[in-house]
Amino acid sequence: MPENNPPHAWYALRRTLPTWSFEENLAELIQVLPRYRIDELIVKVDTEEFTHGQPPLQWIRNYQPRLHRLRREMEQLGIRYSLNPWITLGHNDRGRDATRQLSGLRPMVGHDGTRCTCCACPLCEVWRAHVEAVWTLYAATAPSVIWIEDDIRTFNHSPVRYGCFCTEHLRRFSERVGAAVDREELVAAILQPGTPHPWRSEWLDLQAAIMVETAGFLARVVHRTAPDTRIGLMSSGPRTHCLEGRQWDRFAAALADGQMLYSRPPLGNYSEGSLRGLYYSHDSIKITRHCLPAGTIEQTEVENVPFTRYSKSTRFTFLQLAVSFAYGSHGVTMNLYDHCGTPMEDEPHYGRMLAERKPFLEALASRAQQSGPFRGVSLLFDQQASYHRHLPPGADYGTLVADGATVMQLLETHGLPTTYDAEPVAAATGQQLRACTDAEITTLLDGGLLLDGTAAAVLHERGFGAQIGLQAINPAVHLDTLGAFAAEEFFNPDFGGRPGAFMTLTLPDLGGRPSLCVAELQPGARPISRIVDPDAQPSHVAMYAFENDRGGRVAVHLLDLDSAFGTAFNHPFRNTQLHHVVDWLWRGRTPLRVTGDGVYPLAFRRDGDRHSLLGLFNLSLDSWPDVEMHLSDSRQLDHVEQLDVAGRWGPCQQLLVTTADDRHVLRIGTPVAFDQPLFITVNWA
Repeated sequence: MPENNPPHAWYALRRTLPTWSFEENLAELIQVLPRYRIDELIVKVDTEEFTHGQPPLQWIRNYQPRLHRLRREMEQLGIRYSLNPWITLGHNDRGRDATRQLSGLRPMVGHDGTRCTCCACPLCEVWRAHVEAVWTLYAATAPSVIWIEDDIRTFNHSPVRYGCFCTEHLRRFSERVGAAVDREELVAAILQPGTPHPWRSEWLDLQAAIMVETAGFLARVVHRTAPDTRIGLMSSGPRTHCLEGRQWDRFAAALADGQMLYSRPPLGNYSEGSLRGLYYSHDSIKITRHCLPAGTIEQTEVENVPFTRYSKSTRFTFLQLAVSFAYGSHGVTMNLYDHCGTPMEDEPHYGRMLAERKPFLEALASRAQQSGPFRGVSLLFDQQASYHRHLPPGADYGTLVADGATVMQLLETHGLPTTYDAEPVAAATGQQLRACTDAEITTLLDGGLLLDGTAAAVLHERGFGAQIGLQAINPAVHLDTLGAFAAEEFFNPDFGGRPGAFMTLTLPDLGGRPSLCVAELQPGARPISRIVDPDAQPSHVAMYAFENDRGGRVAVHLLDLDSAFGTAFNHPFRNTQLHHVVDWLWRGRTPLRVTGDGVYPLAFRRDGDRHSLLGLFNLSLDSWPDVEMHLSDSRQLDHVEQLDVAGRWGPCQQLLVTTADDRHVLRIGTPVAFDQPLFITVNWA
């Protein structure tokens, strides 16, 4: 198993073998898996298009001998056998009606009264009896890992979006609060505008407890028959799991059941789309790891839907593998082929790529999996974010999702890496800080803190206005309700600006306009940019910097960034603005800033005792002809190594290093193309 033992770049292939093509598919697996350099086969059962919904018990009994055979064949090849049932509660109905085969099945009921026919309520005893029988058969095949899909949650069970509000859930909630509560009454309380209704936290606590107990139930079913089988968890992103109040430590402990837990964070990008989708991918790895206990084995999800190269190229697939290993994952699980029995060698390109690129990924993973923190601006995440969020009138249930993704992408897009480890400089947007205590906020204000207007308004409301340079601030309102405005003028030369450096306010794209918090600044606050009208006359402050009486530094962009950030927000002036502001917050000691002749970098720095691993993904189709990596470190640089395309670490080509005042600038003259990321090891004396 991928527990930091060679091979470092652990390949786990997820594959469905339908009954009608089982022999053909198995023969092909035996032939090609060694050639693809696959380390583990994860067999998917009753999957996707040909799923029966809740899998019939007799169907699983009939299929089980095939699983035993698969395990034996894989053992002959030295390849691990694991198992991936396609559902636990169920992802969607797709016309299936499990209530016909499972008498008394209670399906999920959404917040709006929508009812499923196939996706089961986790409290349903009929479902529990059925899943116990089915999963006992699965466990009897002794898989190395049995993966629980991300449908072990209480949202996105099509057609139900947010649930479950069935009779049993409502009964338990009514007992909890000591009053009879119906669905409409409960949902109205959960979505109450302004200060959260006390029932919201009670509901989220109840959901969390039910899902912890459900996870423990599934783990006990498996371990009763297969005590050495590990449990793997597919998840849906911690910000989204705030919708159900997931308590990650308790949930993980229940699922592990005394064993080592496996995690499969989603990388998204199920089809190719834009290279910029990899910002989500890398963040999903980091934030999911942040929520799970130390020692969790991490195998990311590289998925291609609806399969074939019409959906995703081999180059994009390689980049997902490289992101996984660069950010320290132990392995990847790859869902690259359809579930219809189509031979893999009908499209041999993926297998060839996996074999050809494995030496490179092995060399990368061997460095990236060493211990040490990722450096950068610290991002905040609180699993109880949904408990504290203030909602506007008429808010949708999905508005309870946690903030934070916007500021991550804002910084990463401009070559300023982020981390979920504690650092002297942090960033917060939206309502993230509502979940923080006063003591936690004071600690943040003692260092460097980057805010948007909404986050600044939250701090002012909490009594911290004087510490962030505000005398008064209004809630964010649509810009056009304040007057006719044209642009943001980045005018302050102390932060890299100049009069007449204009950036559009047609944000986040051609059809949009942002929201702005109008503010009155404290004496000593330094405007960095301002809103101007169509005649270029200044009006409201857009961004300012402030040093408080505790010595902490704060920079605030008074736009609500969730309404403003998008392609149009990015600009060479914005890049200069953010680099100067972030370096000011760090007092010139920013761990890593990436500049050069390119756009859309994804960069990182991971520190070990004697070396730092640096990486740069170019998420633009234009090459970066040259790259500058600005590092702050008091240690003396000894030598630098670069990973070549063949997977060898050696001297860095076309490298110029300058050092002054504990600041090192690495100038790499080798072009960086989108399909060949740059990885460098800085060895310290």
